[in-house]
Amino acid sequence: MNSPQFNEALEMLKKAPRKVEVLKLLLAGHTNDQIAQLRGRAEGTVRKQISNVYKDFGIKSEFPGDRALRDKLKDLFLKYKPEWVSNCSPAITNEASKQLEKINYDGVTSLVSSGDEIFEEPGEELIFLAINILDEIGFEQKFKMSQASQCIGYRLKNPGKRDKRYQIFFYQSICGLSVSINKLILDPYLLNLHYWVYILESGVFSDKIAGRFLVLPGKENLFLDSLNHKYWNILEIERKTVGDFYLNSQENPEFYDPNTNELTTICLDGFREYDLSDGESYLCISEDKQFDYTWETFIYSREVLQEFIIYFGKSLLDRNWYDISDDIDIPF
Repeated sequence: MNSPQFNEALEMLKKAPRKVEVLKLLLAGHTNDQIAQLRGRAEGTVRKQISNVYKDFGIKSEFPGDRALRDKLKDLFLKYKPEWVSNCSPAITNEASKQLEKINYDGVTSLVSSGDEIFEEPGEELIFLAINILDEIGFEQKFKMSQASQCIGYRLKNPGKRDKRYQIFFYQSICGLSVSINKLILDPYLLNLHYWVYILESGVFSDKIAGRFLVLPGKENLFLDSLNHKYWNILEIERKTVGDFYLNSQENPEFYDPNTNELTTICLDGFREYDLSDGESYLCISEDKQFDYTWETFIYSREVLQEFIIYFGKSLLDRNWYDISDDIDIPF
């Protein structure tokens, strides 16, 4: 970027006071978290604003907040507007401080603004929230992030002979966030509902999966107390939310006719995986079609995403990866 281009970009940016404030805090060396606190905004919002500042000055951003990109921005101002680097100071207002709201989850603080969000899609907000939470729990200590289009993945740093695969993915969509995570992490927490099918032609029984679910840790009672009455006898009596359960028995199976492809659905009548219980207490789990070593779930809620990422992000951090070896290096 030459001098005229820089000056034009700066004049355009001055028309947006909030961008100027973020820019000055950036040039002063503040972190995303510090800028969010100083401005009373969610860190995800700040990341988006920083990304827009980079674009304004022709700096391509693979991921907002990258230190290398900050250095490029600082070098640009040192060249054409050095006084902004040497004389800038944090612009803190009482109003910004009043807008700051802190919500604690097991020692992790997520910053949530009282309004003025600038995300265009729910999925965009959720993916920034997920990144923010992983940053706060120290995920970068063990894992490095890669980004491609609307997907972000994390895998071990310098894995050596350890698992080289990506351990958690986020796929952004217009209505929510798809999250895929290594099956080794989720398997101990899954609730699997099965049903028996009797195949008429061969005379054998087949074990089928009706649905896989993850009851959020800490929401077990809400899940059980809100169960659809259809499943009360299966789960509520034993107060269990993990393991394998059957919607029917071999004595009362569904029947499948391979000649007509007809399947009776007595035990499956009315079965809807998204109507199992309170929607804030569990997630539906499915196979990730792209990476068969991961389970995939779809999340619409900030609160559910926070609970999921904090708990299972910590599980990924705490796992002894030296016990796991995989020679397959998955391209991203």
